[in-house]
Amino acid sequence: MIHMLHGAAGSTADWDEFGPLLQANGLRPVDLYANKVSGFDSFAMSLNAAAAEGDVLIGYSMGGRLALHALLDEGSKWSKVVIISAHTGIIDPSEREDRLLSDGLWAQLVTDNWDKFVEKWSSQPVFGERKIPWCRSDRVAPGDKVQRCFTCWSLGRQRNLLPELAFITIPVLWISGEDDNKFSSIAKVATSMIPHAELAIISGSGHRCPWEQPELTAGVIRGFLSP
Repeated sequence: MIHMLHGAAGSTADWDEFGPLLQANGLRPVDLYANKVSGFDSFAMSLNAAAAEGDVLIGYSMGGRLALHALLDEGSKWSKVVIISAHTGIIDPSEREDRLLSDGLWAQLVTDNWDKFVEKWSSQPVFGERKIPWCRSDRVAPGDKVQRCFTCWSLGRQRNLLPELAFITIPVLWISGEDDNKFSSIAKVATSMIPHAELAIISGSGHRCPWEQPELTAGVIRGFLSP
């Protein structure tokens, strides 16, 4: 079984077109909003409890951060993990506070004006100039569910995971887009610290690799998951 974690303000439907490209049986896109737990560690425990020994985990962006916490939880049962465009955590405490404030504003905008939120969120520099449909209102209901991405799972609430990465002993594939300089740098540092990690930089792609270059990204993942 392959469990797939979507990004902030995304949904399980984000994997509809990409999932079949993996040519694998047993795909389980995880609805992060259906989970009632509040923090990173409690989510990790809940996700691991729902997994079977030897399952595979794929996490994109915020989902990648949640996946890392699941890997580091003592209940981890995963055989292989794919991390896509994810952050390992903010080191500087003042930057962490700034991120909490910023995410608080995003959370408020989600409930105040969904259309404005979508416009501002998708126009962030991290996503570049590419316009990829990603959070249509018919996929995700705006409100307190999406708001949790910026409250419970804010990057400002995540601990710095760099010192813990050496304890990950299973194979990890870390993917980043060649045009996403920030997250490619994070990926290079992270994979240098994980004993059995592979780094894949997807050409012609920015932050949203699975949707900007779906065939290339899926091909890399298929190669990693093949026996």
